[in-house]
Amino acid sequence: MHKNRTLATALAAATLGAIALTAPAAGASTAAGDSAQAAGCVGTAFSGTLQSGKAICNGNYLVRMQTNGDLVLRVISTGTACWRSATDRAPGGDTSATFHGTIVGPPSVTIDSTSQGRLAEIWGAHTLQHFGTNANVNTRGEFWIGYKKIRACS
Repeated sequence: MHKNRTLATALAAATLGAIALTAPAAGASTAAGDSAQAAGCVGTAFSGTLQSGKAICNGNYLVRMQTNGDLVLRVISTGTACWRSATDRAPGGDTSATFHGTIVGPPSVTIDSTSQGRLAEIWGAHTLQHFGTNANVNTRGEFWIGYKKIRACS
């Protein structure tokens, strides 16, 4: 009898372990998955350079400078890409995104590769009263450069 109870307990523990190891349903998120997606976050905005592998994050959204050279707006919980710069042609992680804010022209973010030079420039905007001072992502999943919304997850 004691042997049967021990066997039943072992089977129950194995079943619970197997259930815990199964992947979440499509669209579901896990804290571990969310934190893995959000790894490398340096804040909600940048006004200097965002290095390869780093991201700006706010709520459930991030904008990451990927190691392949692509700047990507993503939903953290699902991993869904909402927008990308289409600059994914610089393997090796030698890329960066740099914010440029000037009085002369509108602000921009340039994507540069050490090995391939400038890959893209994404233009933002000023307002009549204020100059755009950074690139940021907000809790609504909108990516802004200065005062221009570049794209949103919606």
